[in-house]
Amino acid sequence: MFTSFNRLVVYTAHSLEEQAYMRQLLEQAEIEHSVSAIDTNAPKGFYPAISPELLLTQSMDYIFYVNKKDFDRAKNHIQAFWHWDEDTQGE
Repeated sequence: MFTSFNRLVVYTAHSLEEQAYMRQLLEQAEIEHSVSAIDTNAPKGFYPAISPELLLTQSMDYIFYVNKKDFDRAKNHIQAFWHWDEDTQGE
């Protein structure tokens, strides 16, 4: 398990389907990860609890975190199997 102190954002998915595929990619590579769902319409600084209905009906970003030590391996694996935009990923 990793904490907010030793994790990095490796990818941000913008749809439920993309999020599912990214989970599959990271699990395939056996890379430990966590995902946060953020309502893109919510005011900045507010991260309310997200209901299952909201996940399916609102515009959400799914932020993938990996351990700092796994960042390069995760990034390379994602690049090999998915398109990668260096300007918007790994922020």
